[in-house]
Amino acid sequence: MKISELKDGALHNIIENHRRHGQMSQPAYLAAMEELSRRGGNGLSFRKSLMAILAAARNRRFIGYKAIALQSGADWSRVHWAMGKHLGELLEYAHRRDWPLVTSIVVNAAHLETGQMRPESLEGFVSMARKLGFTVTDEAAFLSNHQENVFTWAENFSLEEEQSLI
Repeated sequence: MKISELKDGALHNIIENHRRHGQMSQPAYLAAMEELSRRGGNGLSFRKSLMAILAAARNRRFIGYKAIALQSGADWSRVHWAMGKHLGELLEYAHRRDWPLVTSIVVNAAHLETGQMRPESLEGFVSMARKLGFTVTDEAAFLSNHQENVFTWAENFSLEEEQSLI
């Protein structure tokens, strides 16, 4: 049976079973995460968000929350409140695929030039990073370091890998 055909409860079971057994890098876990996010994100898409982040990172620029929503074809007014959850899940998804913390370059419109995050956004980003096992002492330095990691990663992300996202 396809992941997309499973009910939400079955997807939650797959996720919890994989977490319980420490198998969060397995394809079934990642697929279940992606499918649940698609269903609960009011139109936000992991793949489309990743493509937008990748495109921005290749140009060594930051990307705004609204641009992420627009890339998915989602109405910003409908996804505004779901964006934090979507980015947190996307952060874990990327980390489990051994990618950098891709959401580090997603910032509010006022900080597109600097890459800084509003305090509440930085708190959410750092909190999720800590849940994934990262040690954070200087939050601003941690953010800046991971933003640079995303830019470097994007430069080396192959066309084959990119097409696997589509």
